[in-house]
Amino acid sequence: MDSAAIVQGPLTDPATLEAQCRSRLESFRGRLRDEPRYNPVAQLSFELSRDMEAGKLAHEDLINLARRLGQESFEARAEGLGAYVGPVALKDNVDRLRAAIEKLIGSGGSFEDDLALLERARIGIVFTAHPTFLLKRSQRQALARKASGHDVATPSDPLGPDSPMTLQIEHAATLDALDAAKAALVTFTRVAVAVMKERHPDDWKQTNVGFSGLGTWIGYDLDGRTDIRWSDTFRFRLAEKVHQISRYETVLERICDKFPGAAEENSRIGQLSLRLKRLRAWSAWVHEAFSQEPLDKGSLDTAADLLTSDHPHKEVSVDALVAMLNEAIEEAPDDLAIELITLRSEMKSLGFGVGEVHMRINATQLHNAIMQHLDMESEEQIGSRSMMDRLAGLIRDAEPLKVNFGSLDIEQKTALRMFIIAAQILKHVDRDCSIRMLIAECELPATALTAFYFSKLFGVDHKIDVSPLFETPAALESASRFFEALASTPEYCEMVRKRGRIAIQTGFSDSGRFMGQIPAALAIERLHGQLARTCERHGLTDVEVLIFDTHGESAGRGAHQRSFVDRSLYVFSPWARMQFETLGIKVKHEVTFQGGDGFVYFETPELALATVSRLIEAEADWRDLAGEDALYSRTNFSLDFYRRVANFHDHLLDDRAYHVTLGSFAPGLLNETGSRKSRRQFDVSASDVHQVRKFRAIPHNAILQQLGHPLTVIAGFGTAMRGDEDRFVDVYATSDRLRRLTSHVSEMKKRSSIKALAAFAVLYDPVFWSTRPYAGAEPHLAEPCLFITQLLEEDDRAASISAMAVKLRLDAIWLHRVLDRCGLNPGSEVSEKRQRLDMLHAVRLALLQHIFLMAARVPRFSTRNDISRDDIMQLIFALRIPEAVALLHDAYPADGADMSGYKLRESYTYPGEAPANYESLSARLIDPITECHAAILEIGAAIALEFGAHG
Repeated sequence: MDSAAIVQGPLTDPATLEAQCRSRLESFRGRLRDEPRYNPVAQLSFELSRDMEAGKLAHEDLINLARRLGQESFEARAEGLGAYVGPVALKDNVDRLRAAIEKLIGSGGSFEDDLALLERARIGIVFTAHPTFLLKRSQRQALARKASGHDVATPSDPLGPDSPMTLQIEHAATLDALDAAKAALVTFTRVAVAVMKERHPDDWKQTNVGFSGLGTWIGYDLDGRTDIRWSDTFRFRLAEKVHQISRYETVLERICDKFPGAAEENSRIGQLSLRLKRLRAWSAWVHEAFSQEPLDKGSLDTAADLLTSDHPHKEVSVDALVAMLNEAIEEAPDDLAIELITLRSEMKSLGFGVGEVHMRINATQLHNAIMQHLDMESEEQIGSRSMMDRLAGLIRDAEPLKVNFGSLDIEQKTALRMFIIAAQILKHVDRDCSIRMLIAECELPATALTAFYFSKLFGVDHKIDVSPLFETPAALESASRFFEALASTPEYCEMVRKRGRIAIQTGFSDSGRFMGQIPAALAIERLHGQLARTCERHGLTDVEVLIFDTHGESAGRGAHQRSFVDRSLYVFSPWARMQFETLGIKVKHEVTFQGGDGFVYFETPELALATVSRLIEAEADWRDLAGEDALYSRTNFSLDFYRRVANFHDHLLDDRAYHVTLGSFAPGLLNETGSRKSRRQFDVSASDVHQVRKFRAIPHNAILQQLGHPLTVIAGFGTAMRGDEDRFVDVYATSDRLRRLTSHVSEMKKRSSIKALAAFAVLYDPVFWSTRPYAGAEPHLAEPCLFITQLLEEDDRAASISAMAVKLRLDAIWLHRVLDRCGLNPGSEVSEKRQRLDMLHAVRLALLQHIFLMAARVPRFSTRNDISRDDIMQLIFALRIPEAVALLHDAYPADGADMSGYKLRESYTYPGEAPANYESLSARLIDPITECHAAILEIGAAIALEFGAHG
């Protein structure tokens, strides 16, 4: 270890300490050429740790430094967010929307042609609430306002999520995001109507704009959740109806404020306003009735009878309201008509909902529901050809069943409950809405047929889009056979023709963690083409294809980090889009904005309009990039490339070192960032390896960010090109698609550090711990270091982390060569972002070393409830620190009992007036562990900001 140390007094100025850390890191990096094994991050973390243990730094100094670095990360994220989605100025985006509209509709078209282009939903924005609420709501708002160009102070409170994050909070945040998206779409509609007025002065009042749809699955996602009751889901839908009617009321009030006297002069406006007011009051009454807790049979009878009654103010369709608007528009002067047309467009697009409902279940839930219908003994039987034939027969013969709320209340099977809820929504809440039935883990065509059968059985097949999710390697690789099997089933073809739509969903998140992000993107792109060809073979080119490409905001989950245009064309490439257009197949393409990471794009009017503008521009501009592309013409190269990268990740998932590195301690670096929990399914012992395949995509990618190297994006790319660099560079020069894939990797490479990953090995290296006091510089640490060393002698985490670093370095050698030749390698100069990341990693490692040493100093105690001091240290090593602290407080209570509460006559001299307790020990060793752990989680939030998103 380097003998130089940072010498500071306790509670020093964070700016001074930061400057010293930067200087030291620069010095350490200078040694790498002569000492390639040297690790600047590990060295800085050791020096900070040594100075803390020597009393030259207090742990508060590092906590304050972490806070300062986190604020810098916050500011950098705000700047990057604005640039990523920019321009953000409202006027700029209004002008760009006009240009995009004029490009989309071209010149010289008839009114009918232009209307058809604007009226049909071609893109979709779907809000989902996976656990990515990295920041508190106030922090997310400040981040968005900074990104929008407002002068906002950087939050001074610790970075991190609101706690607890409940489903209700997520739903409220979703409504806000949806309202912001609606406001942006209103601007788009106004611009579109203005263009139509100029081009078609005689017909423009008939314009309806539905170019972009909205959707949500918050409250409707039952995949992997048992905490959402049917009554919760139905209440959310009722609340959304009240919310949207209130929005229509507010819009109409604003129109009347803008045009005084409009309601009096145009009787339809006044009548519509009164009708909306009465409808909202009745809908709120129904919502209140269903909100009773508990919703027992008596309460349910009352609520259900109210909802299903023929109340004079009840409305389940916007048709009558739209008819009133049609008459009002015809009578209105032009300026007023434009405002009313925007309201009509939203009503026709959304009905009585805030967005299309996306119900989400998984394949097993469907299989459990169908077993009794098919006399199946096990789920495995669903994959046979005979089951496909039997399901087709069930669909053919199905007669719709009648259901009521009692049917819903007694149904125990999750999948059936969702279809019954859909039936009740369509009958009693909103018959105009479409409902998506997303099926996770759908690898068999029979699973999709099962959903089609239930949709017909419960009489909702006219409004439900069954959407299988392709996210696993098996599902993606067999997609062509999947589509062929369904399209060869006449009953399936009849149902999609009747509905007018084929719907699918692809998951960049899960496929990215299983296959690697680059192979996943290529596999999904291939799936797009396979679906287009299946439609052609089976005469389904007159049916709209709806593709929902789900991804998160991070690179590891499918969001290209260079620009929003790259993001749009990365998930649905120009080549894939052209496969459908060439065959005359209409496509609606949807993307997701997940949790706090995604909602930030709709946190301000500027960001919301910018986001909508970029999506519409991508729809207008993709044809410019759909020409010849060498990646598609040189199939030998592209197939070799795909197989090699995918093979690297396939081997990685079988590598024990990978499982140990991610599974045995790294989840402890993560905050809880949502209502959907990520269970810890691993033991404190490193020998019991957690299976990384069982991690959900978000924590998996979040862990990789925290370890400093998002290898699901970066790794394997260089190995795939080893020895084939010339061919790669040749294709790269003439392939827009390969350049976009490569820049995706390059953007992440700039932020990643194998040295940071390797530095974690120090924490679990018995050589490191045994050497610290042995070298003579820290004799006061002899006892705790010896204790830690003994506990880690048989531990394989250090070896596994080092082995992973070696594997990744070998791959990175070839990646650097490829990026160099493509002009994408930043060279030897370290960016400000990378410098800050290295300091964050080093500070966190120093705090972790401090925690290890404090825990090791806690005196031995007798075993309590089968928990020993060694067990607590294993919890510490696994970074299950809150659990360890709770056990330590149990063993050494700070508020020991005294005699003050007793009124006994018998005298005593023991334990005295001030009985012994462990307040001093707790203040000295246990409480600081909690303080350091809070700073560690705060650093985790800052690191996620540097990578662009949590997970």
